[in-house]
Amino acid sequence: MFLRYLTSLILACLASLCFAQGQSIQGFLIDKQSGKAIPSASILLKSAENKILAFKQTDSKGYFQLQNNAATKGSRLEINHLGYKKFSMSLSADQSNEQPDFKNLKIELEQNTTLLDSIMVKSRPAIQRIGDTISYNVDSFANEMDRSIGDVLKKLPGMEVSDNGNIKFQGKSISHLYIDGDDLLEDRYNIGTRTIPYKMVKDIQVLQNHEHLKVLKNKKFTDAVALNLVIKDEAKMKMTGEVKLGAGIPKQYDAELNSILFNKKFKVLNVLQWNNVGRDLEQDFTGFNSNSIMGKLGRTAINNLLSLGTVGPPMLGKANYFLNDHASLNANNLVNLKNDWQLKSNIQLMLGRDENHFEGTNTYLTENEQFVLQEVQDKENEQFISSLKFTASKNSKDKYINNILALEYRQDQGMADILANNINNRGSLKERIKGFSNHFFYIPQTKKENLLKLEWYLDYGNKPQTLRLQPGVFADRLNNNLPYDASLQFVEVPTLFSRANLGYRIPTTRIRQSYRLGAILDKQQFNSRLEKEIEGSSMAFPQDSLNNQMDWQRYSLSTEAGYDWEKKSLAVTLTLPLMLQFTHFADPNFDINNKQQQLLFQPSLNAKLRVASEDELSLGVHRTKSFGNIDNVYRGIVLRNYRSLSNNLAGLAEYESRSANLNYKFNRTLKMFFMNAGISYSQNISSNIISNEVGENSTNTQLLDRENQVNSLSTSFGIDKYIFKWASSLKVNANWSMTDYNQLFNQELLPFKQYSYGLRTQVETKIWKNLNLSYFGLASWSDNQAGSGDGSLDRTSFNINQSVGLPVYLFKGLTLRFTARHLFNQQEGLKDINYVFLDGFARYRFAKWKTDLELNMTNLANVKSFETYSISANRQSHNLYQLRGRMAVLKVIFNFL
Repeated sequence: MFLRYLTSLILACLASLCFAQGQSIQGFLIDKQSGKAIPSASILLKSAENKILAFKQTDSKGYFQLQNNAATKGSRLEINHLGYKKFSMSLSADQSNEQPDFKNLKIELEQNTTLLDSIMVKSRPAIQRIGDTISYNVDSFANEMDRSIGDVLKKLPGMEVSDNGNIKFQGKSISHLYIDGDDLLEDRYNIGTRTIPYKMVKDIQVLQNHEHLKVLKNKKFTDAVALNLVIKDEAKMKMTGEVKLGAGIPKQYDAELNSILFNKKFKVLNVLQWNNVGRDLEQDFTGFNSNSIMGKLGRTAINNLLSLGTVGPPMLGKANYFLNDHASLNANNLVNLKNDWQLKSNIQLMLGRDENHFEGTNTYLTENEQFVLQEVQDKENEQFISSLKFTASKNSKDKYINNILALEYRQDQGMADILANNINNRGSLKERIKGFSNHFFYIPQTKKENLLKLEWYLDYGNKPQTLRLQPGVFADRLNNNLPYDASLQFVEVPTLFSRANLGYRIPTTRIRQSYRLGAILDKQQFNSRLEKEIEGSSMAFPQDSLNNQMDWQRYSLSTEAGYDWEKKSLAVTLTLPLMLQFTHFADPNFDINNKQQQLLFQPSLNAKLRVASEDELSLGVHRTKSFGNIDNVYRGIVLRNYRSLSNNLAGLAEYESRSANLNYKFNRTLKMFFMNAGISYSQNISSNIISNEVGENSTNTQLLDRENQVNSLSTSFGIDKYIFKWASSLKVNANWSMTDYNQLFNQELLPFKQYSYGLRTQVETKIWKNLNLSYFGLASWSDNQAGSGDGSLDRTSFNINQSVGLPVYLFKGLTLRFTARHLFNQQEGLKDINYVFLDGFARYRFAKWKTDLELNMTNLANVKSFETYSISANRQSHNLYQLRGRMAVLKVIFNFL
């Protein structure tokens, strides 16, 4: 026994001696180019005979430590990581025989592209992360119920797809949707996600911190997120497409023809479609990021002063209420040429007609009285839309050239029969959007790897509107209380806008620098006239304050300095723009000739801290100052609709905004768990306020000189978890917001605070074998509180919008889905609103003939009308909509190669 203990003691001493003579090796591994930590690298300690003595992997911060490092003569440290060059370092003592210190190593690895020999992959991970790229294996998330890539996107952890097709990743809208690296559709990508079959796509890549311009990659701060659809090799070989033919009751049709080709040289996505089943094809024209002519003229307030009614759409899918006849062509073609040149055309045409019936009641409350305005409207609308865009670009590592020419035209003509507070009226509204734009961008790299930037943008657009109301309205205010046949209101705001920028970027210094000089020309005219029609002839009213002939010019010269600093896990960008702005507007009708000069300083700071390998904390602080536009200063009265007049009595508005936001993203990609939380605050101060005056049958809005301040605070929290074992996903998002604002109503200033709460839940799971369950729920609370008075203006409302779907696969080729949607609305003093909509869907796939047979049944309970409530300040709205009723459509889908 004693001998055994003695032997153990001797061996322990020898081991201690060996460790004392050995080396404790520890340090950090970083990317030589970016300075970022490199996780999951293999650290090997090898002997002179190439035997592995010890092994470790770097952690999320790039740190490593070898504990049992029995170094011998000729030993070396070897580091391997996919995407980096192999690193080797000798651990032997130098000629002085002094033992070197390997306890604080800082090793830099150089990036390397490795071409692998062909391999056979038997099983691919559902999700993987390489650097800033997250890759989803499409086949791992798709099932038999899915058809398009958009169906799969909705289920991916971390991803969110709104009803209009806008895609977000962890709450941030994507900047681009690439197809094998090419931006075929730009920001009008809804047609792609709805049309591209998911079986064509191998992976969906999320590109975080993405820079579209290759010449700027790793040379400027960016937090943009983009998606890339990786097309399967077999899908690149030839043209593919589908023919969809559907018919149903009552008198329904739905047809589509599409052709798709995605290879290295050509990208083609052409879609011809027509339907009357409630699918609004205009959504395919929606651009989620860019300021197209139609987007700018079609959505800004100044170009949408006139309308036929006052009631907005319901919170329902359009398939339930949209009575339409639509046909469209969406042609997108791209060709890649030599030397990184690319040509692209995006052509969109649509011809449509739609109609609807709705009833609305707006109740305006004060502490002493209330005003009730009722409206019943039957409306028909015809429209033609055309958009042509041609792009030539070169996007290489040393140069970026891009020129986009866009031509857009749109025509709308609406007719409506209106019953307002028991007064009949018939209205018509004609609108046209016409314009062109050209955007030129040139960024070359100099010999010192600095960058020049030259940009010129030019557009011209106009949207004339003509509103006719019969009989004439506001006779008491406009025509000395004498009735007349019809009111005629015309408004147009032709706009010429040009922007030029010259910049220089220095990305090679420790603090990356950018400098810019810019000039802007904004020239507009506000032309409007309000006339009366008597016995078929138009003539002026007795008043001279019903016309506008305002000329507006704004010039600005600007300079901007930007600084990016990045070290290890911290990145900071500071932007310091300074603008000298000249504004001149004149209208001889009102003896207006105003010139102003303003100096604007609008700094912004953004910072991002990588807390762990996949977690990051971001901060943004912004201050903006601006002045109003032509819609703030026109003086002549404009007839907005059958019950509303508006004009301005204030000077040019001055706006100042301060905002800050803090967001945290927590990702565990391999565990398919994503979490994000954020808080934001904004304060907006305006020198003007909108005054609303409401009478028994009319409203009047004016812009007055009076300071107005709006404070907002909001928070959000979301988690997203996918359990691959059970093919289940859970998405939960919660939000809260508070807005403190003022409402000037009937010359009385009413302070309000509005508190909003929201909870959104989405679950998809497998119940049993071939039976699945999908659930979507949205609950929202709104608490509107008056800042003064006895509380009689306080209002609360509660809404639930939830749906349950049961997809079931009875046998190979046959899938069924039953869906129930529940809508609930509760508001003080009003009866509760409860609706349940039932839908059914069946598909049988003839695999041999590459043909699908689909039966789609909607609104099986045959709900014919729908009510909603809403609250805004002291206004309470109660609306009633006519729905489409029960429908059934049988569709045959032929897949051709």
